[in-house]
Amino acid sequence: MRSVMMAVGLIVFAQVCVCAGDLVLDVRHDLMRTGVYEANATADGAADDSTAIQAAIDHALEAGGGMVLLPAGTYRVADVALGPGVTLAGVGRDETILRAWDTSPMLIMAGGTVRDLSVYGTPVEDVSGDGWQITTKSGSGGTAKSSHLITVKDAIDPHIENVRVAESRYDCLYVRGSRGLRVSNSEFDRAGRNIVSMVGNDEDFVFTNCRFGSIWRLYHVDIEPNEDRWVRNGAFVGCEFDGTNAGEGGSDAWGRMLILTGHDELESREITITGCTFREISVRVRGIFPGVNVLHNPVLDGYGPFFIKVRTNPVGELRDATVVGNRFVDGDGPAERMRHGVTFTGDSVFAGNEPASFNEIEMDAPATTDEAAENKVADE
Repeated sequence: MRSVMMAVGLIVFAQVCVCAGDLVLDVRHDLMRTGVYEANATADGAADDSTAIQAAIDHALEAGGGMVLLPAGTYRVADVALGPGVTLAGVGRDETILRAWDTSPMLIMAGGTVRDLSVYGTPVEDVSGDGWQITTKSGSGGTAKSSHLITVKDAIDPHIENVRVAESRYDCLYVRGSRGLRVSNSEFDRAGRNIVSMVGNDEDFVFTNCRFGSIWRLYHVDIEPNEDRWVRNGAFVGCEFDGTNAGEGGSDAWGRMLILTGHDELESREITITGCTFREISVRVRGIFPGVNVLHNPVLDGYGPFFIKVRTNPVGELRDATVVGNRFVDGDGPAERMRHGVTFTGDSVFAGNEPASFNEIEMDAPATTDEAAENKVADE
């Protein structure tokens, strides 16, 4: 709220001003007056506002950075590209609404910041919310238009702050090629494929105080780089992974998983999960994934055992894992099993967990080269 008041205050005192070296553009009032674009954004929920917003972003980029302010209203957009040094700011999740114009990704981030707004893959309110219908696994049908709502691609230090992202035809958040991604106080839900996908090459990322909601068509959160790609050095801090509504409205009831996919090259590694709540969501391990830290999570309620390997993956190995200070539950009571098919190898550590029996895990033999190679083919 404080950031919203500051942004609005800037506009009250000057339609276009320079504050701390940053340009501020109000897309509903400044574009025509300053010659940035031939028309202001309408925010009427009917017209395509993509070109007007893009013109403001491009102007800010050329000026060396700044804020593009989206006052209250509904903006129809497609293929809006955001670069380093530019902030695309709304005035609140319930006030500034972006809706899909066509089947393209809505926001494409190579950097910059998106904050204080909502992004919906449905075109109008009538087919949103209770009127939203999920797509099939092939991506057809349903009421969503946009394929990926926010795409982070080849990005340096992109930030997503206080944003609601929902009702995608495929993925709510799709990340490929990022360094320094920071996502905070945001919510992702209702996906025609995955709530979040990280497909490589991604490193140094942090999700803080985010909620990953419970309706999707394929998987919940999927970290799945294929050959020659990796995801590493990332963290989920104080987040909620919610699978309690899985299966409703034609959604998937099986893919209740945060998937960690590794290969025998061991380049996908070092993921930390701390202070998080898992509600009917398990961690699925595919291949060999070193350096996973599961630390001081108050509720880890898997859909069955918390760490799982499914039968289609010959290997599910956590190497040099640290599992400390967690509370493993099954509904209202303590969990009976921590893992199904997952092996722990190397210098893995278990301590301070509830139930206490989960601190007495014996190390397994690491996967052989042949097993790892077989798993790699299966993953691809």
